[in-house]
Amino acid sequence: MSRVRLERRGGAGRIVFAMPEAANALTGAGVRELLDALNECEADPEIGAVVLEGEGGAFCAGFNLKEIPPLEGGIEAVAAHFRELAMWWHLVLHRIVRIGKPVLAAVDGAAAGSGLGMALCSDLVVCSDRARFLCAWHTIGLANDATTSYSLAKIVGFRRAQEMMITNRTLDAEEALDWGIANRVYPEAEFAARVDEIAGDLAAAPTHLQAMAKEGFHAGWRRPVEEATEYEIGNVMQSVAHPYFHEALRRFLADGGKSSKVQVRLP
Repeated sequence: MSRVRLERRGGAGRIVFAMPEAANALTGAGVRELLDALNECEADPEIGAVVLEGEGGAFCAGFNLKEIPPLEGGIEAVAAHFRELAMWWHLVLHRIVRIGKPVLAAVDGAAAGSGLGMALCSDLVVCSDRARFLCAWHTIGLANDATTSYSLAKIVGFRRAQEMMITNRTLDAEEALDWGIANRVYPEAEFAARVDEIAGDLAAAPTHLQAMAKEGFHAGWRRPVEEATEYEIGNVMQSVAHPYFHEALRRFLADGGKSSKVQVRLP
């Protein structure tokens, strides 16, 4: 049974979490399928952007609690389960950050635990007005995971990250927008059409330049200014050698700078 589907539409790889009966809380097999889908998107030159989305009115509720071995069987089996599951989830989250293509999280419904982690690791997040974002780990007695020690405070700020984690606060869509987790909020009735529009724009944009910006932002905050600017110059020189630059410059010069720009619209 497929727990994760990869669909190709409009130049984008649409990765769909397909366990709606569990609010798309992924099993171990589902997480491995997700990693396979991300790797397939990275390897396919026809895919210019990646969209993460859930079906059935939920984004992703993290990992599937029903797979945890019974405590009566001993803590060793439980610990082994979490050790293996964490490895697969971390590979997924690392791939979202490092994949050389823009990743859009389209959040409709709950993004909890590792679902929240995937949204935080994505490059853009758009959500419907029924979206909800929550940490959830402390509710079941677990320490926070899913890159939140890397991503959450960087996105929402230190105090808000502490509040969200320690109080287990759930953010609605408008709060997520205000806190910087979401880029846009759309009414549920028009959400799917907006996601299609943004995904198409992302896929049509110059992927190699998007990848450079993405890598630079993730690493740049840890670099001294001298190293950051040297990295930027290296990217400029790579982009100058790319055929996209040659075509874009010719178009620009041919009409006196009035040529239409490739633009990703977040209407």
